[in-house]
Amino acid sequence: MLKRSMSPRVASYKKRTGHINERNFAELIDGEVVGDRTTNKTDVIDRQGNTYTVKGGEWWQIFLYGRERFVNNTEFQEIGNVANLMIDCLDAFPENRADYLIDKDTYKRQLQIPMRQLKDEIRKPDIFPSLLAKGIFNGSEVGYLAILPKGLSGRHIPLEQKHFHLFAAADVIRVLSTKLDIQNSKAHHRGQTDDQKVIFRYRTGVGEIEIRTDSDVHYRQVKWRFNSPSILRILRGGLKAEFVEDRQVSVYGSAREYL
Repeated sequence: MLKRSMSPRVASYKKRTGHINERNFAELIDGEVVGDRTTNKTDVIDRQGNTYTVKGGEWWQIFLYGRERFVNNTEFQEIGNVANLMIDCLDAFPENRADYLIDKDTYKRQLQIPMRQLKDEIRKPDIFPSLLAKGIFNGSEVGYLAILPKGLSGRHIPLEQKHFHLFAAADVIRVLSTKLDIQNSKAHHRGQTDDQKVIFRYRTGVGEIEIRTDSDVHYRQVKWRFNSPSILRILRGGLKAEFVEDRQVSVYGSAREYL
């Protein structure tokens, strides 16, 4: 996985596209888009009060958090030693980005030990499911994950051509926590350093946790992302599905009981 810094223009495009996909999904299920989402992960709510997070495109950003989130959020603090290790990874870098730029190699080496420890902690069977629940669904806040395939999530694709895939939170957590292998990144090219990320793999890399250092705006932040097409393939492969034609939604696993 190549590390790329997203330009403001691209970030704005992705955000607008995401809002369009949320409105489209809400229309299909006769629900409504949630307005204020500064602290929660619910994108859409239906008339029965069921809550949904809607994902599309090529990559999902599970979260992008700074140090204070892990210090102050009690739910993160309750997931084993994850929060403290996230803080240790952030603290491997100096507060001033200019200092980091002067001697990148030293700080990357300082990151290696806490990043290995973070990988070992997440690999624990009782930790990874809790981290998935917190990261994707904010614990028990969101009940369902709706995925729009990459090729259908463009802004100019008409609603009648879109087809969402719907999964219950419990199924997503169970499948991903049992299917994904968790490793540290390894250097493959000159100038790279081992153990700079936690990598999630299913035959190939499908996600990663890294420390953002590539800009003044996003410096010393923990970023967790998943590759949308890969995760969709994993979930579809492990669960039975039914197609609800009038809603343009394929419903999987225990979510079928609801629809």
